[in-house]
Amino acid sequence: MERWRPGARVAGASGGTDVRRLPPPVLPQFPGMRGFAELDSVIRRLGFRHAADLLRGPAVEAGTSVFATLPKATTDDGFRILDGLWFPARGRAWTRVDLRHIQETAERWRTSTDPRGGTAAALMDTMETVVRDDPMGPRRIVLWQVCRELKDRSGGPSAEAAEALGVHSTDAAPLAAAVAAGFAGRGPVRDAAESINEVWPGDRLREALRIAELLPPHATDHVLANFLTRLNDRAAAVDRLMEEARRLGQLGELRAATVSWLAAVRRATDDDRALAGLLGAAALLADERHSPDAPSPVDSTVRVSVERRAVTLRWTAARLPRDTARAGKDRGAPVSYRVLRFPDGAPEQAAEVPYTDSSLSVFDPGAPIGRRVRYAVLPLRRGQLAGVPRVTGAVLLVPDVEEVRAMPVPDGVRLQWRAHPAARGFRAVRSTARRAGGPDRAGQPTDGVPVDGLPVPAGRKGFVDRPLLPGTYLYEISCGYPAVPDLPGDEGELVWSPGLRVAATSVEWPSPVEDVTVRSLEGGTVTIDWRPPARGNGRLVEWPGLPMAPGDDVSGTPAARSAPGEGPVSVVPGARSRIRVTAVSVLGDRAVAGPSVLVERPGAVEDLTALRLAPGTAELRFRWPEPAVLVLVAWEQEGLRRETRVARSRYLAERRVEIPLTGRPCRIEVSAVPRPDAVSIPTVPATTSLPHVPEPPPQPPRNSRALALLTFPWTPWGNGGAPRGRPWWRRWRPRSGS
Repeated sequence: MERWRPGARVAGASGGTDVRRLPPPVLPQFPGMRGFAELDSVIRRLGFRHAADLLRGPAVEAGTSVFATLPKATTDDGFRILDGLWFPARGRAWTRVDLRHIQETAERWRTSTDPRGGTAAALMDTMETVVRDDPMGPRRIVLWQVCRELKDRSGGPSAEAAEALGVHSTDAAPLAAAVAAGFAGRGPVRDAAESINEVWPGDRLREALRIAELLPPHATDHVLANFLTRLNDRAAAVDRLMEEARRLGQLGELRAATVSWLAAVRRATDDDRALAGLLGAAALLADERHSPDAPSPVDSTVRVSVERRAVTLRWTAARLPRDTARAGKDRGAPVSYRVLRFPDGAPEQAAEVPYTDSSLSVFDPGAPIGRRVRYAVLPLRRGQLAGVPRVTGAVLLVPDVEEVRAMPVPDGVRLQWRAHPAARGFRAVRSTARRAGGPDRAGQPTDGVPVDGLPVPAGRKGFVDRPLLPGTYLYEISCGYPAVPDLPGDEGELVWSPGLRVAATSVEWPSPVEDVTVRSLEGGTVTIDWRPPARGNGRLVEWPGLPMAPGDDVSGTPAARSAPGEGPVSVVPGARSRIRVTAVSVLGDRAVAGPSVLVERPGAVEDLTALRLAPGTAELRFRWPEPAVLVLVAWEQEGLRRETRVARSRYLAERRVEIPLTGRPCRIEVSAVPRPDAVSIPTVPATTSLPHVPEPPPQPPRNSRALALLTFPWTPWGNGGAPRGRPWWRRWRPRSGS
């Protein structure tokens, strides 16, 4: 039986070791270390090719060691890697990389003058942790890095490339052949191999299983095979716990089912099925405990309040048993919380509610509108679930309207509010107060019977309810939100808010003036008469703003504070002005508008001028008669009268008016057009005239001498074009010999 020893030839081998007789080396299929990516990055940043350069230690400086002058190997043939990790020592000896070697090398790095010494010593502390966990761990890391470099080189793995990386010549060829035969190249397999230890061992079981699916199904690396075996055993144990929890839930053993679900979640925190099962069982257990039909009902330890379009949760501190798996002060680690929100009956759709502080309350402004949801408060210790979640009952967020204002209007009341943007329906019910009285201490009115009231049409911003007799009325206002279709019994209808009760008082208002007439229009004076209102005092006032409809509320305006009047009123508008006179009825501090009359006195058309532009067209210019909106342009020619209307906006843009005319004499007249809804004081129209224009001379016959002369540009009748026919200098030629 042959025995292989580092640095020693095999007995019976001639001329060296026969590579073909060596068993093929088994290469690692993953680094097998948590934090490998960071370690590998720091090693490269320090300028090392791989971890073997780090484990070799710094070079011995002359005069710094008592052994510096002792005999030592003149050449370094590299390290051996296939049977452990060995470095050449003095003479023909080899040093194995073990715990003692790592500790001594770490001390050498600490005392070295190499600027990389401090960082390298810290990496050696990491290597010490690795070798304590697995004596072959450093060899696995170095071998993985060397195999990766050989696989990724452009020319492929070769013995020369392995020797260039520091591998001993005896191991270089077998290593290169093994890398070429089966080491993973760049891609998802290698990425999975280098990252799976970041997830497992740990509590992210499903993430580890997803990464493990990318690794070779039949591992030749015994460390990876054992790793995957433990991972699959944990997955099977979690599946058994979930199956047991389902069985207990079907039997009605909710407490035992919750314990099984909790154990499954603690072993696989990223398993959505386990978390959904735990939340569902905890919700059923909470409903059973808090039900009034329970043998000993208990009050919920999680308080829910719906206010200001959001949900607020408050809970008491969780009483958890001390962690017996931890010793010392870690047993009483502080408890933190995680808050989840999920639709009632659908715990698999749970979403996390932002919770940052350490208080025992959370404000959730993102709760869905019109959908029944539940909240779960999960106690955590050191980031892991430490107890059964506390689940609330179903919470339905359907906010009522806000900022409701009630104000009296003529013959009724107006209610205005601000509604949630998601509201799609509004409902108001009016009832009459039973007795005089105001709201209770909570601000809600106590009078009236809304169930016997009458519905009032309402919109997004409010409503106006008229006609009403004077008195106090109660309104119950509700908002409707579209229900989620998957909720049983909703059938796509609106979900209505609880309702808000508001009291509004209707008061007696003056009746509007019924009739306003123009008695006379003499000179520049307009006499207006009106009929007094049935209730209140009437008056005619000048109204400066936009016209009001009869019956509109004008309380608080200067017109409402004017002195009452009787009889006709004379109005004398100034030139180029317009006045609106409105009838106003006043009763106490309330006033309503009545009919109105618009009186205008447009100015005269001034600076009228007319100019012929071309045969058949004339241009008019004048000063616009403000405040008219139209002018009438009329012209008489040859016993015919024609008219056109010109708008103010068009004239101010073009600053002229064109009319069609012939060369005959014409008389032109321009006047302001009164508005159809106004009483207009007439003005004298502006007039002007255009004289007769003689006709141009007749056109000479074609191809005549006169036509040729007329075509020259300098002739009075020339049009600038080329003459038709032969020009005179071509027709006149002197005879030869003359």
